[in-house]
Order: sequence, then structure tokens, then C-alpha cells
Amino acid sequence: MNLQLNSLVRSYLRWCPITDGKRLLLNLTRDLITPDDPIAVFESKYGFQLKANLANPEHQYLYFYGTHDERHVVTKLLKIIQPGDICWDIGANIGFYTCLLASRVGDAGTVIAFEPALRTCGYLCENVSLNRFANVTVINKGLSDRIEQRHLYYSEAELAEGTASLKYANGRAGSERVTLDTIDNLARELPVPNFIKIDVEGYQLEVLRGGEHCLETHAPLLMAELKDVGETNRTLFGEIENYVADLGYQFYEIKKNSIRRCKKLSDSPKRNFFLAKEHSRAFSRILPWLR
Repeated sequence: MNLQLNSLVRSYLRWCPITDGKRLLLNLTRDLITPDDPIAVFESKYGFQLKANLANPEHQYLYFYGTHDERHVVTKLLKIIQPGDICWDIGANIGFYTCLLASRVGDAGTVIAFEPALRTCGYLCENVSLNRFANVTVINKGLSDRIEQRHLYYSEAELAEGTASLKYANGRAGSERVTLDTIDNLARELPVPNFIKIDVEGYQLEVLRGGEHCLETHAPLLMAELKDVGETNRTLFGEIENYVADLGYQFYEIKKNSIRRCKKLSDSPKRNFFLAKEHSRAFSRILPWLR
């Protein structure tokens, strides 16, 4: 690895405001600047450290750019999440969002991070420890609409894949039996969230159903990745839309410089959405961004 070139390219990718040409630059230099050891510890753009496996393209992106590829989501969260907030990170993976949220909520706040995959949860725990986040609790569970055990499917456990799924095997070679719980059951003993991030690869509806009482009673702001359920799966989109509407929530797609009401998931090109009840405290968080 060329250390000087590595430092130069990574600095440019992270801090140059012009995005045109960045991907080409990285593709041209990747072989020269990627560390020989795939297990790397590095600092993000936001000051916290991450340990990741660079054999995983998602983790490699974090290493080179210092942020998640969902940069517009990150921009909004940095404004929306406030000191003292209680955040649940459902599907935390190695902890990028867990660490981001922990750095925002401060000592007065709390982050509960859920990750069912044992090896991935190990990375998550290490990253919390690396940053000495005393305000984070890690729970080695997935979330669902019932308390049970179920197989989680992935390609390789060592890659700590963010695309591991409880629903879709898709010919993946690896799996492990994981424990599932519900939002409503856990909310009896854990701090009740005012923000919940959901990234569960096709299991969104089950997670929401398992939190019906919490969502109806406390109306937290939700942020969910919903388009991983399949671009043409209109039936599942419809089920999610109907269930969310019954709870009194509405969808808002996350754009570059704004947030916009979305009536139908299938009509939106976006992957991530905020879900909020109008006139709630959660809604007031996203109101300044609405266009």
C-alpha cells in the first residue's frame, strides 16, 4: 500500500465538496491504496473510530469516504438528533449509525443497538469500546413481531454484511440461528425511544408490528430503509403503507436538501424514509426540512 497516496486520496474523498469524479479516482487508485490487511481501524469524518473488514464493499466505502453512502440521511440526522435523545438502532451492523447517534445524544442520552449476527455484533461491541461510548447498550438480538429464534442468512459471517436477512436466503451459503424480540416487549425494561432507525433487509413490517403499542403510545420518529424489500414488490409495499397509515404515521422521503411527503413507496426512487405522526414532537423534528 502506498501510504502517502492513501492519505491524499482519502482526504480528497472525504473533504472535497465536489463529488464529480470521486468514484473514478477511487477506482483508479484502489489497488494501490487499499491496506493489505483487510481488518482496519480508522477514524470517520465525525470523529469516532470504526473497526471494519475491508473485504466487505460497504465497509470499504466507510474507510475511504469516512461516512456512509447514505450521506443525505447522515446530514439530516446530524441536525435532527439532539443531546438527551433516546435512540434505538435496529439492525446496527458494525455500528456506524450507533456511533453517530451516540456522539449526538451525549452523556444525557442513550443509544440501544440491536444486531442479531454474532460476528457482526462483535464488531459493533468493539466499535462502541473503541470510542468509549458509555451511553450505548448493545443487544445481540433481532427485532420482529414475536419472540422466537430464526435463521439469519448471509454470505460469510466474517464480512459482517449489512445485507444479512431474516427473510431472504437467496442462495446465500451461510446462516446462523438468532434470537428475536419485539419493540413492545423490550420497551417494558429499556428506555422508551424517541427515535428508531430500522434497517432489517425485508423484515420491516414484522418489526413495526412488534412495536404497535410503543408506536401508538409514544409516536417516536422512525427512519427506515424500505426499498431493500425489492423494487417490484408492490404487495409488500402496500402492506407496509396500510399498516403505517393505521398507526397514524406518514412517509417522508429523504432528498438531498429537503424532506418530502411520499404517498406511495412504489412511486419513490428513494431508499430511506422518515416516518412520523403529524403534529407530534417527532413531526416537529422534520418540519424545518419539509418542502
